[in-house]
Amino acid sequence: MISKLSLKRSSFCFSVIPRIDRLPRVVLFSALLCAQAAGLRAAPLENWRLPFYRIAADFERTEGAPSRMFWDGIDSVSLFDTSLWSSCNVQDRNYWHFEPNAAGGYHYPSEHRSQYFHTDLFHEARFHNVLVRQVVDVDTRYNDDPLYPAHPDRFARGLMEEALLQVNWKYGFLRIGRQKRNWGPFPDRSLILSNNPYAYDAVECQIAGGIFEFRHLFAPFTFAGSWRDTDNGNATGRYLTAHSLNLMFGKWVTFGITETVVFTRRDGLPDLQYVNPVALYTVVNTNQEGNGNLMLGMQWNIHPFTDAVALRGQLVFDDFQVDDEIETDREPTHWGIDAGVYWYNPLRISRCETMLKLEVAHLSEWMYTVTDNNGNSGERYNYGGKSLGYPFNDGTRVRLEGVVIPGNRGAAQIAFTYNLRGGNTELSRWHDNEHTPGLPVSENRPVEKRIAAGLGGVYYFKDYVGCTMYADAGGLRNKGNNVTAHWSFDPSLSLELTVHFSDFFIKLP
Repeated sequence: MISKLSLKRSSFCFSVIPRIDRLPRVVLFSALLCAQAAGLRAAPLENWRLPFYRIAADFERTEGAPSRMFWDGIDSVSLFDTSLWSSCNVQDRNYWHFEPNAAGGYHYPSEHRSQYFHTDLFHEARFHNVLVRQVVDVDTRYNDDPLYPAHPDRFARGLMEEALLQVNWKYGFLRIGRQKRNWGPFPDRSLILSNNPYAYDAVECQIAGGIFEFRHLFAPFTFAGSWRDTDNGNATGRYLTAHSLNLMFGKWVTFGITETVVFTRRDGLPDLQYVNPVALYTVVNTNQEGNGNLMLGMQWNIHPFTDAVALRGQLVFDDFQVDDEIETDREPTHWGIDAGVYWYNPLRISRCETMLKLEVAHLSEWMYTVTDNNGNSGERYNYGGKSLGYPFNDGTRVRLEGVVIPGNRGAAQIAFTYNLRGGNTELSRWHDNEHTPGLPVSENRPVEKRIAAGLGGVYYFKDYVGCTMYADAGGLRNKGNNVTAHWSFDPSLSLELTVHFSDFFIKLP
């Protein structure tokens, strides 16, 4: 996943207030039909504030979804200076907002060019409980992206990252359009439904109240042939359906279950068993009522009788197996886990927030993959050639990190990481026509290993400019899954400078 940054604002704001009696009556009437909106305002998730938001989420200082298991945008946060979060200044207002930002960065090592330039044009309008948002993204890294789904010979290459219409009511919302999202306990990643692929259009609804929060999503992937979502490039109609139920027991325990299915249809209506928001996809799939690539996930956020410690994680099963009686369905259950332990303020430092965290992620060898025949049918768990979940499989990541926030404009971190990477990718083929059908072929390639220690930080200047940095020194062995006799020195460096203008608001009545 590519994090796109940039930073802060001035206090310039003005309003244009037309006479209410001149507004179209149908607009006013439609707004009065809906209940008071709650939590409607949020910046896009792929936004320059994301590095700050990620830190605030680790500290559990963010707002947004009641269960904290859905991440659609960046809401106001009780961490860092309030001027960082534009939503603090527009609560309970009707407005039109425009925010341009640009970023220049440097990465080493890099598969392609090390320098890049990125810009976003963010437009949003709210009238009572109706929200319209558009985000245009232009990035020089698309020049080197072999999966970029547009003309490779154009000077400027960009995408419509968000284009949505959302209607809120007291206990939920209905959203139609394109957006970035992460479903799970982490704002920047998810094993089951993440912002890793290119943005896609979907219909999504939420119902929340008391101890539960429920979401349902349906997305047609209609351009499969040109978007490399099948092994043979055919134009089979592809669909994604997903729903998630999370239960909240006070501030101590949140637990949820998520099901997603990628399925295909050559013509006609999609399978209604999967469009049904309250059907159990696991039962439908295992009973062969409908064919598709099923993911079953569980997520949690637990405080073990203290506010100072949090346990968060997500566990996903890919094609969960209940038996091995069918010869073509005897592959082992593929699975992944992303979990962490978070200890708040272990060091009592005056005027500082501190945190110590340990995160572990593991994805099994054939996670996200399907048989060759299912790949030809369009059931790979991807969109535009990119995984709908994690951007990798067949690997393990361990990260121990300490964070210090000495003021309200920045944070510093020190981290120790250990990574293992197998030879498979989420696009690896099973070659099931050359051996026992239904079982993948393991090539037993050597595991790439990397261990490193690093330093990093984020900082913003109140007016217009901010920066982020991370550097580490590591050792690497079996680079590219090829045997090497010794460990080699493997440093890395990431720098990004962002400029932005965040306070162009026009107030509406």
